Amino acid sequence: MKKADNKPPQSVDEYISQFPPEVQKILNTIRYTIKKAVPNAAERISYGMPFYEYGGTGYKGRLIYFAAFKKHISVFIPPREGQPVPADLKKYHVSKATYQFPLDKPFPYKLLEQTVKMLVKASDTKIENSNFVKNNKNTGKSISKDILSYNSKQTAKDKSICGLLAKEITRNLSGSENKLWHGHPVWFLDGNPIVGYSKQKNGIRLMFWSGADFEEEKLNVRGGKFKDASIFFNNVTEINTKDLKRWLKKSKEIQWDYKNIVKRKGKLIRIENKTR
Repeated sequence: MKKADNKPPQSVDEYISQFPPEVQKILNTIRYTIKKAVPNAAERISYGMPFYEYGGTGYKGRLIYFAAFKKHISVFIPPREGQPVPADLKKYHVSKATYQFPLDKPFPYKLLEQTVKMLVKASDTKIENSNFVKNNKNTGKSISKDILSYNSKQTAKDKSICGLLAKEITRNLSGSENKLWHGHPVWFLDGNPIVGYSKQKNGIRLMFWSGADFEEEKLNVRGGKFKDASIFFNNVTEINTKDLKRWLKKSKEIQWDYKNIVKRKGKLIRIENKTR
């Protein structure tokens, strides 16, 4: 929106001052909510609207915009891989990047704060994944080209999930080898399959071959015959890296000998004293 002299505002304060007091109050609270969720973001004006810049990888680091109109307030979220926004925000969605909030209804500030935090987490993950691949090229901690190719063929949303899983598994499962096995990414210790993931109908399935013995509540998708346990992810923001690190630590200590299961005619034997 332009001012009466047709010159666009040069600051967020100037932008907000154009509106009636009751709208200014809403805009100032939106501004406070965003800055609270991401205090180190740069606050700028672009296309005559306030926006917040954070990160810098992809979509030029532009996290979120807001603007006021005659009957509503719009929030603009530049498109990104997986579009990590809360499900409750989607009822306000009116176009590819625009969410509208009527002025005659209370503005959902808590939902806005949750949205910004999810966008920040997704941005951090993208930067970490990029740095991880760059810093670990040609080292013993690299991700195989076949797995990187597998990840690249997924949808944008699933690509983010697979990228974070591959990075965290490789980082935390020291001494492991990784490759495509039976068509999906798997990490091995001494030839024994430990953990892997695959695209399935219910999402990206992360499976630990010995996970049934981890006593982890979230690994609640259990196989009936063997000792595997799994969890499904449908958004990168669902991945708790602290949980994942703990599960990977247990996967080094608790192993069943899948490597020799054919030789033993389907019988699984616990590998004792597995500590690394």
